[in-house]
Amino acid sequence: MSPTPAPRPFHLLRWFAVLSAIVIALGASVLAWVISSFLTEQMFRREANLSSEFVHNVLVSDGSIAYLKHTNDAALNERFRSTIAHLTNMREVMRTNVYGSDRSVLWSSDADLIGQRFADNHELDEAMTGELVVEAGRITEDARLKREHQGLSKSAVFFIETYIPIREAAGQPVIGVVELYKAPLALTEAIHEGQWRVATAAASGALVLYGSLFWLVRRADRTMRRQQQLLRESETLAVIGEMASSVAHNIRNPLASIRSSAELNLDSTDAHAAEGFHDILRDVDRISSRITELLHMSQQGPTDSRHINLVGLLQDCVREQLDAFHRQQQSLEFAPPSLPALVQADPHLMQQVLHSVLANASEAMSAGRTCMVSVREAGPSWVVEIADEGPGMGADTITQVFRPFFTTKPKGLGLGLPLARRIVERMNGRLTLRSLPGEGTTVTIELPKV
Repeated sequence: MSPTPAPRPFHLLRWFAVLSAIVIALGASVLAWVISSFLTEQMFRREANLSSEFVHNVLVSDGSIAYLKHTNDAALNERFRSTIAHLTNMREVMRTNVYGSDRSVLWSSDADLIGQRFADNHELDEAMTGELVVEAGRITEDARLKREHQGLSKSAVFFIETYIPIREAAGQPVIGVVELYKAPLALTEAIHEGQWRVATAAASGALVLYGSLFWLVRRADRTMRRQQQLLRESETLAVIGEMASSVAHNIRNPLASIRSSAELNLDSTDAHAAEGFHDILRDVDRISSRITELLHMSQQGPTDSRHINLVGLLQDCVREQLDAFHRQQQSLEFAPPSLPALVQADPHLMQQVLHSVLANASEAMSAGRTCMVSVREAGPSWVVEIADEGPGMGADTITQVFRPFFTTKPKGLGLGLPLARRIVERMNGRLTLRSLPGEGTTVTIELPKV
């Protein structure tokens, strides 16, 4: 039976970046279209209402409205034609038709239509019931070939066909309908301006929304990844704790016996035997230090935190490490500042951190190289920098050096830097590392001032 393949990791940020961009873009487009359509329709309706009020006022003011009831009156006919001709000559009016109550064309800017009767005209039927009817749309290229569109500006892309019911007074029956066909240039410009503003606002809102959500999800994704990393570390520490307890119980007592036996034989007259006993002591101490690292790595209890002078602690650590550096023909330099660097920390654990970092620096460097130790102020923190002249590390290695049990040293356990960072973080500090191949490595420890 073949093993079940591991599930593919879910990349929350990647999926959100793609899907949210599509959804927000579609939503913004639909919203912009709906608002633009609504505004355009309202502007058309407003234009029709203005035209209706103007036509009524003109017909009533000069009394020519009476012609629609008395079509055989010659004087009214002349007055009405003069008024309608004036309306036809209005800017942006392309065609004017006047219908009587029997739906016949009493007057038209197209003389061929006068006297005709249009029985199948839904807009006219609706206007005869007293409703203001508005038909609007775009002027197509084919429509521009029509006679009423000859000489029409290319800028005018919308038409408004308005059927205006005419009454002598409010509440009275409709006695006629005036049809105005307009290509309003000013309205076209206003519509274009409104559509551009709506599109700009929708695009800006979509970008702000996408940016805000992307920032929030990216932060959440980083938090979840950090929590997953902490969970993995906690699981690793639990295993380390169990292993450390077992190792300490089963190995430390035999190691103590081995070390005692080797110490008793150090004064052997046989030079080769004495050298072998020294090697035994060194290896026993190395094993003991690894066990100590395991025990400290799994430690979760409170620390002995107090106010300490970081400069004095560094001086002690540098002095204790000098012999080890000299044996490797290396230099260890420290120029302490004149002021004490007071921090809140556990002195024993901080000493362990500094010894671990200095030991790593010595192991990374070859003979003749120098490790520089410095302390400086950085706002509310004291910063310790330990810079070696080793071979440095690549980006892939740097991303893994704080993982427990990851090491590039053949005899390393891979707990030094993870343990050091964990200790510093428990003291409300931060331990970071920067390195480039061929340019050495710098470990930075930041601790808050007191």
